[in-house]
Amino acid sequence: MGMTSSFSLLQCSFSAKLRKKLQDERGSISLLILALFMLVLITLIVLTDISSVYIAKRALTQATEAATQRGVRNLDLEKYYAREYNVNRFAANLFLNGEKDPGIPIDCEKGRSDSLGALRDWSTLGGATSRKNLSKIQVLDFQCDGYEIGIHSSARVTLPFVLPFIGVETVDIFSRVGIFAERKITTNYYGLNLG
Repeated sequence: MGMTSSFSLLQCSFSAKLRKKLQDERGSISLLILALFMLVLITLIVLTDISSVYIAKRALTQATEAATQRGVRNLDLEKYYAREYNVNRFAANLFLNGEKDPGIPIDCEKGRSDSLGALRDWSTLGGATSRKNLSKIQVLDFQCDGYEIGIHSSARVTLPFVLPFIGVETVDIFSRVGIFAERKITTNYYGLNLG
């Protein structure tokens, strides 16, 4: 009987001391400040990594757009001049429904080589034209239907900060751009200004 009563007395004494300690407002807040500092530091590192990936994605999209625009400027002369313009066609276009314009025809082979050359130039110049943490720029898919060019590209981004509990050092990003060339709307038909 004496053993259990001393054990319960010890247990009550311990719980009373613990309650008193928890209700005591004295102490140091350095642990809370240190935890808050670590939380702010980790948040800052994560936001810096996210911003770096966003800016690299924007640079990859810009490079892909530049390559696509470089490719779309190649005019397919055969298709462009396939329909001969004469007085009959002029009259039909002027007085009937007008000319049906599918767009400016593109030479797909020349467009492909120009586009790939532009991306190759962009990646070999490195930090001069793109981000220093952007590497391995490559074309995954090139599509050309004669009037539109589409490029799907990818690159690898090296993160500025690597958190040990995440362990991610690089991120792969992708960009898809499509461009078509169109004629400027004008009122100048066959050299005659009607507007």
